[in-house]
Amino acid sequence: MIHVRKGREPAALTTYRETPDRSVDPPRRAHYDGPGFERVKPVVREALVHEQRGLCCYCNARIVASNETTKIEHRVPQHGPHGDPSLDLVWSNLFGACHGRSVDVWGKATLHCDSAKGDQPVTLDPSNGDHMAAIGYERSGRITSRFPDHQRDLDAVLRLNSDALIARRQAVLDHVKARLARQYPDRAWPRSALERLRDDYDRPGTLDPDVGYLRWWLSRAIERAS
Repeated sequence: MIHVRKGREPAALTTYRETPDRSVDPPRRAHYDGPGFERVKPVVREALVHEQRGLCCYCNARIVASNETTKIEHRVPQHGPHGDPSLDLVWSNLFGACHGRSVDVWGKATLHCDSAKGDQPVTLDPSNGDHMAAIGYERSGRITSRFPDHQRDLDAVLRLNSDALIARRQAVLDHVKARLARQYPDRAWPRSALERLRDDYDRPGTLDPDVGYLRWWLSRAIERAS
């Protein structure tokens, strides 16, 4: 996972939220998927993808601004016993998530991210810098947190440590290792090369999938090369 730095919400969302729903009498507050929201939803989705630099807020898979690849996630759910409908149009509660279905090497489909979470509560907040600073990884690709309740979210609610997602992280790292091996076939990987690669994974604009895991691994590889 990486820190999602929430910025200014799109003006279309502000206007929609501040315009009462007059399709009923008496009028009520605007709500998610209410009358006219179909025109606002693509704008919101595009703004979320841009803000998250092209990655799912949870698993860091590639997302683009289309309904086919990206869901609008309410971190605090809209419905259920832990839901809060008053947050359904609040920008700080909205994120872009992948469609949350992966298939492992045995062909077993696994739900993760928003698709696994549903209306369950999570304490982990991708826009909270302290929460993201507590995120780490194991060499296997398993994602961890120093906070026990966040670890529960990662494992049991968001299912970010499913076999399919761990295998995906391993495959991404294997690609990086192979790239380094081609560049330096006869000697240890130089610290300067590892630092350049780490900096490249923090460039402006769209980021590579699973970049959080790659940054973590490169930081440790740099320490070993010191």
